[in-house]
Amino acid sequence: MRQFARSIVVAASMLTLLGKPVLAQLKCETTNDPDEVQLISDDVLNFLKAIERIDSGENAEIALGEEYLDKASPGLREYLREHDLDAGQFAAAISKDPERYSALEKLPAQLASQEDEVRRAFHELNRIIPEVTFIPIYYLVGVQRGFFAEPSEYGLMIAISELAEDPSLVALGLVHETVHVQQALTVGIEEYMQVFGPKMSLLSLSLREGAAYFLTTLALNRQTLPEAYDYFIENEEALWEQFKSELGNRDPGEWLFRKPEDRNRPQDLGYLMGARIVESYYNQSSDKAQAITDILAIVDYPDFLKKSGYGN
Repeated sequence: MRQFARSIVVAASMLTLLGKPVLAQLKCETTNDPDEVQLISDDVLNFLKAIERIDSGENAEIALGEEYLDKASPGLREYLREHDLDAGQFAAAISKDPERYSALEKLPAQLASQEDEVRRAFHELNRIIPEVTFIPIYYLVGVQRGFFAEPSEYGLMIAISELAEDPSLVALGLVHETVHVQQALTVGIEEYMQVFGPKMSLLSLSLREGAAYFLTTLALNRQTLPEAYDYFIENEEALWEQFKSELGNRDPGEWLFRKPEDRNRPQDLGYLMGARIVESYYNQSSDKAQAITDILAIVDYPDFLKKSGYGN
């Protein structure tokens, strides 16, 4: 759902929205303490055991099945189910790019070295959204190139298939996805999923992603997509005119989740358009805590755009 390598203040009363009926939909333990968030890398270790067997000459599908898929954590099981993956597809990916996968032997140490940074980032998020609900984080190895983060009822699934040049991208991605979890818990899982169903539009998807982008930036004081951000600011007026004419489209086009045909145009500018709309709403609000509550609770996307004052 999210490729964060490229892309990558709830008041006390807000807890009433995070009630047991919604939390009960999660099939995992939750915590409000950033220091108690489970960071689980068993799947990565199991994958590396499979790689050792493959390197020694064993059949790749058998090794992957026995060491990786058969021992899958709840997070990996959900990832496999959602993407309909089997040992053969992993074996094919490794055969296509063996050096990239072999380099993952350094991944456990890299993830361990980032743990303090991840927890600091979660504390920063907790600063602007008190009582954040954190769910377990499952680090696993994926078949798609890069780093993909997906929330699920079992926890956050972080699929990695290459080492990060900038390790802090992991922390940024985890905060971004944790904001999505807060959105889902705030409005309810069923309403949250409407953006991929009856309420799907360029506007709704951009505001969904833009809200997570903005709150991540607000918490960590860092742009997730710095180069795309610079491009966006330089071309904001023209981009708004284009976006405004397409915002009702169900297909997000080149704004989200795909590479534009124009190589000079950065990917995922919809994230930034949504973030600028959300930022406008936040800046014009006198009660910042309530503004963040409102941002997490967006369900009427055209109304939120109107109230934001963006583009007026």
